Amino acid sequence: MSTRIKYEILWLRTRGTLLLAVAAFWLIPPSEAASQARSTGLEFAGLPALNFDADEGFGYGAFAEVYQYGDGTVAPYQWTLQPTIFLTTRGRRDIDVFFDAPGVLPKGWRFSVFLGTARQIATPYYGIGNASIFDATLTEEGGGNPYFYRFGRTSHSLTFNVQKDLGTEHLRGLFGGGLVRTRINPFPRDEGTTLYAADFGGEEVRESTRFVRGGIVWDTRDRETGATRGTWTELVLQVVQGSAGADRSYLRWTVADRRYFSLTDRLVFAHRYLLQGVGNGVPAYDMAKVESSFKPHQGLGGSSSARGIAQNRFIGRGMLVWNSELRWHAFDVQFRGDPSRVVLIAFLDQGRVWTEGPDLGEVFSGLHRGYGGGVRLGYGDDFTVALDLATSQNTGLQIYIGLGYLY
Repeated sequence: MSTRIKYEILWLRTRGTLLLAVAAFWLIPPSEAASQARSTGLEFAGLPALNFDADEGFGYGAFAEVYQYGDGTVAPYQWTLQPTIFLTTRGRRDIDVFFDAPGVLPKGWRFSVFLGTARQIATPYYGIGNASIFDATLTEEGGGNPYFYRFGRTSHSLTFNVQKDLGTEHLRGLFGGGLVRTRINPFPRDEGTTLYAADFGGEEVRESTRFVRGGIVWDTRDRETGATRGTWTELVLQVVQGSAGADRSYLRWTVADRRYFSLTDRLVFAHRYLLQGVGNGVPAYDMAKVESSFKPHQGLGGSSSARGIAQNRFIGRGMLVWNSELRWHAFDVQFRGDPSRVVLIAFLDQGRVWTEGPDLGEVFSGLHRGYGGGVRLGYGDDFTVALDLATSQNTGLQIYIGLGYLY
């Protein structure tokens, strides 16, 4: 059975600069002051993006992060603004902005908001369940449909969160809410039949989702970006209620436990366990969403959950994600006057889904695994360029380039 290999190549500032940046890090001698200094004032960093996808054509855009550190006494920062623009020649349009402010409101309060619009003509859908089947012959030319395992989705989202210390700086309560408007086209580019149309019908769907969120967060990390020790554990509940104007009603709960261990002064072992359940009534297009106290992401499969496994390859009302990483802090340098670092990582990602909800008796069976390695190029206190290469039993080489750590 043939497999489709997707390569994503994002360039730093100009063609080839990523390689030059790596070389520069190796040529510049380590600086002890670089690892100890803390940023102050306003910092900006960006990453132009260029990719090619067989479904969506050539892609282009930019990622950026702006940090305000003030006098450096507020950790991790006073506020950050993170806009993203990504477009493709075949109709994808992702434009969003994320704002997070740990140090603007009175002490102990933290506010964040996300605003975005996303149009995807080729969202993956391989069926529901942990044993969903991919048949490459259904997507081949001369009888198949290249979009058989895809559907079109356009969404407009506005979400916010407020967090408050609960008697200690390590324990926080969370409250938030949001509004999402979604349009589903079962036939991307109006060509042939699709698995999504076969499972849910061929009519276009327009739905509104209004929800509230609540939860608790226990956070003892020594730093939020690239933690070397501590724990980050959270329980988040999302309630979608039809009486509040939503077209459906369901409950989503997510438990995530992340732990960081310093094996040496430069070697860190980090792992994450994530378990999620969603009630009856959730639409298939929303099953892959994973809640978090910081930013929501997607699973199972892809750069934010199980690297090496195709994006959203497995979906269900129950989901387990289990990640482990070895992170070697190779060295520190002074880059453009700011502390910078190179971190090499090796990882194993695994997980599974359940059609009707989690079954704790099966958490160690039926696991899908991806593995690989990568590098993190850190600039300043928080801006981090990520490059990961991964593979799994059912895919070829997957290349992920973006920002930050997985967890």
